[in-house]
Amino acid sequence: MEKIVQTDIAIIGGGIAGLWLLNRLRQAGFSVILLESDSLGGGQTHQAQGIIHGGMKYALQGQTTLAAQAIADMPDVWKECLQGQGEIDLSNVPVLSRQQYLWSTGSLTAKIAGFFAGLALKSQTQALEKKDFPALFQHPQFHGQVYSLDETVIDVYALLRELMMPNQDIIFKIDPMGEDQLIFDHADHLASLEIRAAPMKTIQVKAQKYIFTAGKGNELILKNLKQHTLAAQRRPLHMVIVKHDLDYPLYAHCLGLGTTPRLTITTHKSHDGKSIWYLGGQLAEEGVKLSPEEQIQAAKNELKVLFPWLDFSNAQFTSFCVDRAENTQPNGHRPDSCYLQEIENMIVAWPTKLAFAPLLATKIIECLTKQSIKPCIADMRELRAWPMPALAKPIWDKLLA
Repeated sequence: MEKIVQTDIAIIGGGIAGLWLLNRLRQAGFSVILLESDSLGGGQTHQAQGIIHGGMKYALQGQTTLAAQAIADMPDVWKECLQGQGEIDLSNVPVLSRQQYLWSTGSLTAKIAGFFAGLALKSQTQALEKKDFPALFQHPQFHGQVYSLDETVIDVYALLRELMMPNQDIIFKIDPMGEDQLIFDHADHLASLEIRAAPMKTIQVKAQKYIFTAGKGNELILKNLKQHTLAAQRRPLHMVIVKHDLDYPLYAHCLGLGTTPRLTITTHKSHDGKSIWYLGGQLAEEGVKLSPEEQIQAAKNELKVLFPWLDFSNAQFTSFCVDRAENTQPNGHRPDSCYLQEIENMIVAWPTKLAFAPLLATKIIECLTKQSIKPCIADMRELRAWPMPALAKPIWDKLLA
């Protein structure tokens, strides 16, 4: 006899987008399940730096871009949640830093002053006096300017834990899906999903709505859409991790000559208590052309130029590549905001950035409301014995074990 599960909503993908949406839908009274074939947050989410961007990095030429406008409200949404007063209670998620800094080298001090003078963003910026600089920039060899930015940095792994904890009964580990597990009817509706998880028996999942938030995993459903032009793209980054004993926590963007920060640094703790500097920005974007050895050397050179007073000779360096999965854009450019597309009884969605997860969930719920999708009778008894996916480990602990 065929085993069947019925639910209002089936979410495929357990990163930040899927987990945030899961919490919002359950609050709204829907029966929901979330299906994940890897660890929770094990894709793009656990490779994020944890910065809740306010749009500054999208306006480095002093102009308010569409991307900056789209993300400008996100810091306030997150702050409310982190204070326990927002749409999801994240008051137990550690805030690593309540502000980001933006610094210039001495030669770019005039440029940064002009940049902020012409910047029209919701996120507040403030020039700091020397005495208020982060400890790292108190050194006499530093001759630039430092600004504070209203951009919170959070612990991504604690965030995943908090979004998972109240929903452990409806999050399920499945084997990676194949095309034969997507069952369509004659009208191109997704009639059911066949899910498997050894040694469990195959189960048919039937839902009013199937929502795909699986990042790169969304490509599976896109391949099976017969009459639709929606497509995905991958924009690569080559990130660098530095493990060291220096007591200089830093959360900052270095202003360069381009439209992307020359270097973005966030600080984290490894499992053995050592400091981690996680490096992104222009270094990561341009580094996709380099081998791991070349990228690490590029990072060492950059740190030597920017912080000549620091000694990284005993530090551990590693690098890794990550693909940012998004809906296809002209010339492969970055999307301005999160994105979703309704296709029959499916929604295919990408948050684009960690900060956009609340906005994406709101947009999806608005779609369900317009379509008059309402909670119905659910039957999830067949999933009671199914396993649950583990939380992703910090990327630095994974690579520098």
